[in-house]
Order: sequence, then C-alpha cells, then structure tokens
Amino acid sequence: MTDIAALLKGRRDATLAEIGPQPGEKIRLEVRSPHQRLMVQLLGLKEFQSVMVSAPRQQGTVLMEGVRFTARLMSGNYLCTFETRLLQSQSRPFAYWHLEYPDRVEMHRIRAHTRVPIILSVRVEHDEPGMLVSNGSQSAICRDISLQGAQLECSQPLAQPGESLFVTARVQVAGIDHLLLLPAVVRNVQQLESGLISAFTHGVEFVDLEEETRLVLAGFVYEQQLISLGELEGVES
Repeated sequence: MTDIAALLKGRRDATLAEIGPQPGEKIRLEVRSPHQRLMVQLLGLKEFQSVMVSAPRQQGTVLMEGVRFTARLMSGNYLCTFETRLLQSQSRPFAYWHLEYPDRVEMHRIRAHTRVPIILSVRVEHDEPGMLVSNGSQSAICRDISLQGAQLECSQPLAQPGESLFVTARVQVAGIDHLLLLPAVVRNVQQLESGLISAFTHGVEFVDLEEETRLVLAGFVYEQQLISLGELEGVES
C-alpha cells in the first residue's frame, strides 16, 4: 500500500492509482435514489478505465447501468471518498461490476487517538460470568470517542479494568443510520462525585473491529470532528 502521508504532503486529494488499494479491500457504495448502502470488495482496477468490484451480496439488489454512487474506503488512517457510476454488470464467470474510474479521490485523515466530545446513548453488555453487568445490558452515556476507544459514563461500574464488553451504538453518517457493535476492553474506571450524584467513568479500548465497522466508525468520528470545528452542521437524531 502507498505511504499516504508521504504522498499527500498537504494535499486533500489523490488518484486511485496513487492510493493503490489492494484487491480484497472493502468499498462501501451509497446510492441516493433508491436509498441503499452496498458493501463490495475491490477485485482490481485499470487506470483511467474502470474499477472492478464484486457484486453486492444483498438479495434483491438490482440496479441499472448508469446509476451513480458515492464510494468510500479506508486506506491507513485516511477515509477515501469518490464519485462513480455503474458501467457494466456481469454475471459470468461470477457476479461482478465495472465502475467508472474516478478523476480524483478526496482524502480525509482520521486521527486515531483524537477523541471527539459527544453525548451518545449506548448499550453495554457482555457474556462472561462473574462480571458486573450480569443481567442483559446496561445503558450508558458515551462522552467522547475516537477510532481507538471511548469514555463511557454510568451510574454504576460496568466492569473492572481488563474485562471485555460489547458497546452497541446507533449513529448517523452522512444522514444514514448505522448500528455499531464495538468489542472493547476496559482500561480504567474512575468514580466521580458531584453533590448527591455519583457516577463512574470507564475508559475503553476498541478491539478486533470488523472492516465494515471500522469504516463506519471512521466516517462517524470524522463527521463529528467537522461538527465540533463548526465546519459541518450537526444533524439531529
């Protein structure tokens, strides 16, 4: 894979050939009308001609040639976005698509350790015996989030440092709802007291994220970064 940081050197875009995505990498295709999100895999590309991807596995996905997509993929710590359209759909010798080769790809760096302050309701659960959250799931508030982890606040301890949790969050990216299941390990627990109210904060680290989950999380964190900087208007849930 290309060293993206060295390639850009202050630039905000590149060509797909410069980025050099590898076969097998996942690409998310967003269709505006009809409203759909499709996950495909890169099979190969020919510069200035087409991008070859696997056909989506979703049942009932029938799109006409010429339909336009916004495509997103991760390359290192960069979220890559480009506009394309379906040039050709093939079913033999297997199902695959030819997409239009993009002129340029927008690059947005996702800083892995930069935590973005938010107020997001989440559910926390586990399936290990002996842990503190033992009955079903527990509600908590996510106070900040990054690609690497988050800070969770709850009225009671959720777990002890070193124990594993599953954090479920419903988020919006570009106006599209996503349900994230984030495996995490508790790294620290602190008790906060304010008058008669007591709360516990938990620093958690995300572990073993699936590629699609990582892609959605990166888009969410980047969007929240822009909102916090006043460069993007927040969308109410």
